[in-house]
Amino acid sequence: MNKVKDHCPKCKLKYHIEPSFYTGSMYVSYAVGIAVAVATYVLSLIFGLDFGPTGILLSIILILLLLMPYIGAVSKSIWAHFFLKYNPEIAKKVSNDSRT
Repeated sequence: MNKVKDHCPKCKLKYHIEPSFYTGSMYVSYAVGIAVAVATYVLSLIFGLDFGPTGILLSIILILLLLMPYIGAVSKSIWAHFFLKYNPEIAKKVSNDSRT
């Protein structure tokens, strides 16, 4: 699920970036995880779920474990958007390409 392809099947763009890219996305993953944990806590308060401190901690851990693959994928995407820009002209050329 969280596997990145080596190259784009249409334009042959190399997807693998230097290892420091993944270190940077790890920091973004930490921030996204904190946001999910805070959202879980706030939602438990809004819905009036009184688990106590241990129950809230366990529910946050459970939610983070369930969402771990998605948090990893989203964090890589967020980090990549700092460095890679969308170019509609290149996208149009690739979508008109009949190789795939």
